[in-house]
Order: sequence, then C-alpha cells, then structure tokens
Amino acid sequence: MAISSKRIRIPVQLVDGQWELLYGGSVKVKDGCIGELEVAVSDIVDKAFREALTAKRQVRILDQGTELRVALSVRAPLDQALGKCFVTGPMKWDREAKVSAESRFVSIFLDAPNPQQVKRGEKSGGLWLALEGMTPRGLESSQVRLPSILELEPAISVNHAFTLLSERFEPWRKAHTASIYERVFYQEANGQWYRLDDLREKELATAERAIVQALWKEVEATLGTAK
Repeated sequence: MAISSKRIRIPVQLVDGQWELLYGGSVKVKDGCIGELEVAVSDIVDKAFREALTAKRQVRILDQGTELRVALSVRAPLDQALGKCFVTGPMKWDREAKVSAESRFVSIFLDAPNPQQVKRGEKSGGLWLALEGMTPRGLESSQVRLPSILELEPAISVNHAFTLLSERFEPWRKAHTASIYERVFYQEANGQWYRLDDLREKELATAERAIVQALWKEVEATLGTAK
C-alpha cells in the first residue's frame, strides 16, 4: 500500500479545546488534513449532536427498476434456456472485486417494496443504506425481479435473489449463500460496474462514483444540521 493511501490511528486527547497527542505534544499533521475521531458516546456533551451521531435511519440509494448484476461461477455446461440469462457483450466491471475473472453475470432488477417496507410508508422499491449516525450497518432491498425465463416469483431481497440464482447456476456448491456486497454489482454514471460494498465506503466518494458521492453528501448534510 502506498504511503499516500495508508491509514493510521493516532491516540489524542482534548486539552483546553485543542487536540494533543495522548503522550504529549501537538498533532503534527498538515493543514486541511481530514480524519475521523473515535470517542465514547458518553463523552459527547451536546445532546442533539449525540442523538444525531447515534440515530438509526435509512437512506435510499437506488430506485425501483434499477438493474443489478450478479456474478456467478459457472463450472459446467448449462441447458440452452439458462444460458440465455447471461449478460452478453462487453461489460466494464471492477476487476479488484473478489470474484473469479471467469464469472458470468445475470441481471436482476429492484422491484416493488415488500410488506414491511409498505408498512413503514415506502411507495416504491429500491435499495437503502442502513446507518447509525455516519456508520453503515448494512443494505436493505425491496423485492427483486429475476430473469423471466426462470419462471420464479420475485425474490424477497437481494440476498434471496442470489440464493435462487446460485441454486440454478452453481449446483456444485454445498451452500448457496455468499456476500452480496462482493457478488452483486451496480452501475455508476461512468458505465463501470462496482460491488455493492462500494456503496458503503465513504472513502470512495469521488467524482467518478456519482452515486456514492451523492449518497455521502446527503448523509453529511443531514448530520451537519445537528451541529
């Protein structure tokens, strides 16, 4: 890892309104340096700010109808019908993802909200990021529409969709579960497909990741109102 991208932890303490090293002396970093503080919740003296930092909320990331693509490891010939489910043509995807370079992709689509989401007032489906303050806790999806040729009812979630697809396309597996954060991809405005895990990573909020950037700007703006 290059020194420019490596992250380290620096123990500090607040002394007379200034951050100092825990073992004494000023924190010798350049002006404009951006980092994160990790403190005990009980040490946050402003009640409104403490509640904002610990509040649980859902932020919509993707809308109903959005296409996702699932990476599947196909090890044996499939019947012609199943073969029609695979994405054809060139696809730019993040090669740093922890999936096989020979993976085949199947498109799925975010569908209508499930009963629990309807109950909480959602009018349409999509994908939401669950947050506790600024800390990502997971992704929640609506129902998911699978390729029509499979003749299956909509899956109740992206996790469920992966399991159903794995059972059909990866019969050699003993278990048909995996991390959707690594095996399911979404598309950015630049045409590249990235892992769902990237939607949780604040560090990736760069210009080329328009969806990620917009997501974290919204989260930061909401938190800023509590200051």
